[in-house]
Amino acid sequence: MHKINSYTNIVVLILTSLISVCISPSAHAEPSSILGTTGTNPIGITIDSSGNIYTANYLTNNVSKITPGGASSILGTTGTAPIGITIDSSGNIYTTNVGTNNVSKITPQGVSSILGTTGTQPIGITIDSSGNIYTANSFTNNVSKITPGGASSILGTTGTEPYGITIDSSGNIYTANYLTNNVSKITPGGASSILGTTGVQTYGITIDSSGNIYTANVGTNNVSKITPDGASSILGTTGTGPRGITIDSSGNIYTANSGTNNVSKITPGGASSILGTTGTGPIGITIDSSGNIYTTNAGDNNVSKITVFDQAAANAEAARVAAATAEAARKAKEQKELTEILALIPSIGELTLSLGETTQSLYSTKCVKGKTTKYVKYGAKCPKGFAKKR
Repeated sequence: MHKINSYTNIVVLILTSLISVCISPSAHAEPSSILGTTGTNPIGITIDSSGNIYTANYLTNNVSKITPGGASSILGTTGTAPIGITIDSSGNIYTTNVGTNNVSKITPQGVSSILGTTGTQPIGITIDSSGNIYTANSFTNNVSKITPGGASSILGTTGTEPYGITIDSSGNIYTANYLTNNVSKITPGGASSILGTTGVQTYGITIDSSGNIYTANVGTNNVSKITPDGASSILGTTGTGPRGITIDSSGNIYTANSGTNNVSKITPGGASSILGTTGTGPIGITIDSSGNIYTTNAGDNNVSKITVFDQAAANAEAARVAAATAEAARKAKEQKELTEILALIPSIGELTLSLGETTQSLYSTKCVKGKTTKYVKYGAKCPKGFAKKR
């Protein structure tokens, strides 16, 4: 069996995926842009509730923060060679440091510390609702658990070279095992088993609200689906070298394809397409509350954003425009009617004005010049050139 004998070999493994392979994007690809820059060789990515992006920068041993507006900064430092990254409900950032076999914690203010130790060469990282951290340790084929207080232990064993890791609502842990092409399940009590098989060289892993597991398979360019009872199938195909994987609220799967510099979308029914393009060598992937996709581009040291079309927002804007158009038409109609009424006033022969019991003619004197007629108030002179007629 292949083993990674040093953490430097991991970066070689990752960088070999950055060789670009030409592929035609979907005819309906969503708009893509570079959101902001990062430290060197960003791999893991996560997002907070305000839409700020955080990346684990493998070669500069730090974490970048990019605001929704694209302002980039270094949030804090990490241990050596950070790969995986996650965030808790308070905005604290955690990274797996494959070179120092530990987990860093960085507060929202940028204060950095080592939370606890792990097995050898931790890659994937996840967190539970209580703030416990779990890491997939690729060299020792196990999962570490670190409490919020920093107490470290081995939760359970996995298949060979676990890379990705995720957790369900019951606290069960799942790992994507790169060399044995399967997924391990570890209960909160530490009981370990193989849940199901995957495509070749499974890397990233995610889970839906029903407990179905999905993996990005680097060697076969596809996504596997494993049901909670272990039934395995291929959900759909991807671009070349899918590594990162995420899911939206509708159950659509997205993968970061490191070999073709794009993102694939696979519907729950298995329909596959290219969502949009990225920078060079996308590895990590995440999604915001609006469905926009973000990837870490290890070859360009930046983050791509793919803006996903929002049908609800488009419908709301269309309704707003229609309402504004209708209001403008109503006002135009009123103005036209008022103009027509005002145009009639000079053609009225006489207007009377009641003053107490006295009624007199407002336009009682008729002045004529050729075919032109004007009316003036009683007692007033006709304009020059006009003759008075009673």
